[in-house]
Amino acid sequence: MKTEGWTKSEIHEALVTLYLRLNGYFTTGLILHSPDWGENRTELDCLAVRHPNHHQPDRGLEASEFLSQGRNEVDLLFCEVKSLPTELVFNKPLQTDVEAVRAILRWAGVFREDEVVAVAERLQPLLKEGVTIDTARNGIVENGCRVRALLCCPSCSDDSCIDRWCLVNSEIFGFIAKCFVPSEPRGACSTRYNFRQWGYAMSPLVQYFKNVPFGKAPNLADLYAHLGAR
Repeated sequence: MKTEGWTKSEIHEALVTLYLRLNGYFTTGLILHSPDWGENRTELDCLAVRHPNHHQPDRGLEASEFLSQGRNEVDLLFCEVKSLPTELVFNKPLQTDVEAVRAILRWAGVFREDEVVAVAERLQPLLKEGVTIDTARNGIVENGCRVRALLCCPSCSDDSCIDRWCLVNSEIFGFIAKCFVPSEPRGACSTRYNFRQWGYAMSPLVQYFKNVPFGKAPNLADLYAHLGAR
């Protein structure tokens, strides 16, 4: 289990993954192959999917309003994780190479091939700069699936991303804390158990949040220290 020597970028990606998992999303990273030896076409930091019948009543906490999930749709998120607000753009191949977008949609497997071509054409503009908050948050809907492009910056404050739909520090830490450290005990959901059951990648983060002293808010600087960030 990795407990020290994390890079800050690894911590940021892990935080986004944990936040999305707690909101009912299955998540994975994705690398697209290149015909050039030693290269890859591009990568996506996190591809997340949430199904419309997801429900976890024993936890007593609904999914975050920030994500604005539809009630009757599969929700597919293309997530780009950055460390600084000045870096908050999707990587260039996703902005310029529509075949890269198609490849990710094919991998996700929620659309037929004839739908993939049309969805990629409609989605790619949302991966470019200058997209309004509402346009990004609403995404596009095709055959019962909504696809959206979410920028993520766990080190960013609210006021550094006021002009775009961006997952920032306060939303990530606030929601995770509500999940892991409720203000009152839950009758059907124990919050104390063997945290190693989260697996090698997530358990160090979970242990940090679960063990924050009462009355102290979890924060990125303390998490860096807990994981030996370099």
